[in-house]
Amino acid sequence: MASSESFISAATAHERDPRAYPYGYLTGGSDELKSVRVFVWFRTMDELIDSLLEVEPRMYGVEPKRGLEAYQQRVLPILRRLKEDGFGEALRIEFAPEADGKFVVEWWGTYSELREGRGTLGGQLVEEFLGPERRKQLLPSGEDTAFIDFLRPPKA
Repeated sequence: MASSESFISAATAHERDPRAYPYGYLTGGSDELKSVRVFVWFRTMDELIDSLLEVEPRMYGVEPKRGLEAYQQRVLPILRRLKEDGFGEALRIEFAPEADGKFVVEWWGTYSELREGRGTLGGQLVEEFLGPERRKQLLPSGEDTAFIDFLRPPKA
């Protein structure tokens, strides 16, 4: 179970406005049938990397002396390349935290890439948000707040 500090950190990152915190990823538990996927947002790439190293694994019970060190040793070289080379699908697939049996990172990138419909997920989300009548259009800047609300899962 996640420590309260990890839970608060993750919840805060989820609630941020990606216009001010433009670096993010879409994550959830590795059991796709039971897990809600959420976007989490950060001001810098370094904050995003820190979250993937420290916060996200702890949300799923990967703690010191219970797999955290092995996880960090495996992903740290990948996250260093992320910082150097930027976001990319091949690197995200290589990162594959589900290999550690706990969570997935289904997407990573910047809010601007997502809102512009770049990549498979970005294109799907913008198209779903705009609906069939506006299919294949770009997201108008005046609709950012509604799009951000659309990206958040419904409140229980």
